[in-house]
Amino acid sequence: MEELLEKIALLKTELNETEQVKNIKRLNAEIKKDKELLNNIELYKQTRKESLKQDIYDSDLYQEYKHAETELNILILFINSKLTKISNKGKCKI
Repeated sequence: MEELLEKIALLKTELNETEQVKNIKRLNAEIKKDKELLNNIELYKQTRKESLKQDIYDSDLYQEYKHAETELNILILFINSKLTKISNKGKCKI
């Protein structure tokens, strides 16, 4: 069990060093500084105005964040597929 915990800790460390994670963290910090974008997002949550939604989508920072989010999701899918292959190796296929 200890070995498993060590490997999980190592995996977390390595994931934090990937470009995808670094990029999403950087963009998240930039978005937190963009008061206009944050205000539009909060206002959209309350009003659901299509014009606000379009303003949010038109933001270069938002588009870059969504692209980075997609890249991170692809990494997660890749990891999940590898874990599935590993976990299926020891199972009986009846």
